[in-house]
Amino acid sequence: MNSSSMNRNTVEPLTGVNYKKWKQDLEIVLGVIDMDLALRTEEPPLPIDGCTSSQRSKYEKWQKSNRISLIIIKRSMTDVIHGGFPKSSNAHEFMKSTEEKYKESKKTKTGNLMNSLTSIRYDGEGSVREYILIVIDIAGKLRNLEVPIFETFLVHVMNSLPDFYTQLKVSYKALQAKWDVNELISICVGEEVRIKKEITERRRLNL
Repeated sequence: MNSSSMNRNTVEPLTGVNYKKWKQDLEIVLGVIDMDLALRTEEPPLPIDGCTSSQRSKYEKWQKSNRISLIIIKRSMTDVIHGGFPKSSNAHEFMKSTEEKYKESKKTKTGNLMNSLTSIRYDGEGSVREYILIVIDIAGKLRNLEVPIFETFLVHVMNSLPDFYTQLKVSYKALQAKWDVNELISICVGEEVRIKKEITERRRLNL
């Protein structure tokens, strides 16, 4: 599979709302085809008379990576989006210019994450483990933004579980000791298994 077809098949075109996923997919594609060197390193010095074959090879490899990266990056943008960026012959600089245009302010990012953390609820769809990991991920991103999220946020996780976890919520509140994240996941998964068995048994008896 050549680079252009791989790009079309795996990288969703950049729009006004999908920058993060676009960048991640692009980095994966360039990494898989071993063409991400120009995004990871500075341009090496132009070879001069008397330079070693290793120096010349390093320069040529970087130039090839830079050329292919620019082709894939630009082809993964719509004409309208691409037209909004200044022309550049350096893939790393071009990616930096896209990041600047899509950069979200720290306050906005913090506000969005806080809204997510306080409003998220588990509706019973999917696994409770996956739900808790999503909450932990949000809390981790807030910590990276220097917003202190303590272990007490686990109380919120418990409160956001649906009513059929009431027995577990009561047990948690009655305990003097507090669970850590791993204990919370393990106990909630165990309760999920118990609840599913109970539901299955009720359905069997009603048949």
